[in-house]
Amino acid sequence: MKIFSSLKSGFSRALKSRKGVLIVWFSLFILVLVFIYPLRGSLNSAFGRSMITEKLADGFDIEVFADLGSTLKSLMSFFTAGFLCVYFTGFIMNAFLTAGLFGSVKKENGKFSAQEFFRSASKNFWSFLIITLIIDVIIYFYSGLFLGVPIVIVELSETISEKTAFTIVIFAIVFSILLLPVFLLVADYARAWKSANENESGFKAIGVGFSHIFKNFWPSYIMMILLILAQVVLGIFIILILSVWKPVTGGGVFLLLIISQLMLYARLLLKTWRYASVTSLMERMQTVDTADL
Repeated sequence: MKIFSSLKSGFSRALKSRKGVLIVWFSLFILVLVFIYPLRGSLNSAFGRSMITEKLADGFDIEVFADLGSTLKSLMSFFTAGFLCVYFTGFIMNAFLTAGLFGSVKKENGKFSAQEFFRSASKNFWSFLIITLIIDVIIYFYSGLFLGVPIVIVELSETISEKTAFTIVIFAIVFSILLLPVFLLVADYARAWKSANENESGFKAIGVGFSHIFKNFWPSYIMMILLILAQVVLGIFIILILSVWKPVTGGGVFLLLIISQLMLYARLLLKTWRYASVTSLMERMQTVDTADL
């Protein structure tokens, strides 16, 4: 009952913050444009304005890039540098915008305020950046530990049968996937608590995040699984739509752009639903703890 009440409350809060989600979408759209337009200019200079669209009209073809010579090296250098720049800028931007979203969903009642969104984003930016960085490092570490070590053991061992090796690798993958929601919950609980306690530190918020999930593990875990499944289903739907849709006219390309951006907005709205649901569940847990006192 606690799970569905939190999901319902979270969905209501996410819809209330749909303008905040629009701010996040627009920021990401501008970030991608900053990378895409210089890349497009580099491709035009390498192929010519008409040649690139003709050669890639039927999809990506590696042979198109085979005869570029030194130009290919220049393109790869630009792509690598641009990708890294977008990645690190996006990482920092994500901390800022996520702080704004958590600030906008911490109250169930009331209207969305852009002023409050940006105030919360700036107030909690550094703490959210620390929380995101630490949790990401933990996820990368355990992924390398539980995936890398079994794979290395399987590769180096000469006595393990093929069936046993396959079982070990599959078990490691499944275990890593099942462990991921735990750390997502720690991050979300930490950020929700920090948003409600703006004068506290990000390091303390991480400790609170761990304590919250172990106090109420199964309701938290089951709710997170449901929220992740919703995002996975939408992701599969987006992939299926975009993989079979190959527009051949300018109008078709424009329509595809609109549809893809609407789908991205829907994904961001589902992520905000996750933030809001975890916030709602945390508030319910705190209410119970206060009542027990």
